Amino acid sequence: MVDNTPKGYIWAAIGVCVAMILPGVGSALGVGMAGRAAAGVAAEDPEKGGQCLVFELLPATQGLYGFVIAMFIAVFSGILSGTVMNLSTELGRSFFYSSLPIGVVGLVSAYFQSRVCCAGIGIVAKQGNGGMGITFAIMVELYAILALIVSILMVVGVPVNA
Repeated sequence: MVDNTPKGYIWAAIGVCVAMILPGVGSALGVGMAGRAAAGVAAEDPEKGGQCLVFELLPATQGLYGFVIAMFIAVFSGILSGTVMNLSTELGRSFFYSSLPIGVVGLVSAYFQSRVCCAGIGIVAKQGNGGMGITFAIMVELYAILALIVSILMVVGVPVNA
C-alpha cells in the first residue's frame, strides 16, 4: 500500500505533538511537585492554601503556551481543516521547527519553575507571605513567554501561500 500523505503534513503534525506534549509533560510534573508542597502547607494551616494555589498554578502556564502553539501550527498548516494540504517537506519542517522553542523551553522551564514554586511555598509556610517567591517564580516564567513569542513568530512566518 502506498501512502500518499505529503511528508510536509507529517512534519507539521509532529510539530503539533511536540508543542503540546513536551510543555504538557513539564507542566504536569511541575504542578504535581508544587501541589505536593502546597498540600502539606494547607494541611497545617488552611488559610495559607490560597497563596499556595498561586504557586501550584504557575507551572501550568507552559502547558497552555504549548497548546497555543499547537493550535497555531494546526490552523496554519491546514491540519484542522480536515483536508490534507499539499505542504512541501520544507514547509512541514518549518512548522516542526516552530514547535521546538516552546517544546524544549516549556518542558525545562516548567520543571525548574516548579522547584522555585516549591521554595515559594516554603516561604508562605514560614512567613505567611509569598510575594517575594512569586517574583522568583515569574523570573522563570519570562523564558517560557519568550519561547512562546519566538514560536508564534516562527509559525506565522512560514510562507504557506507563497
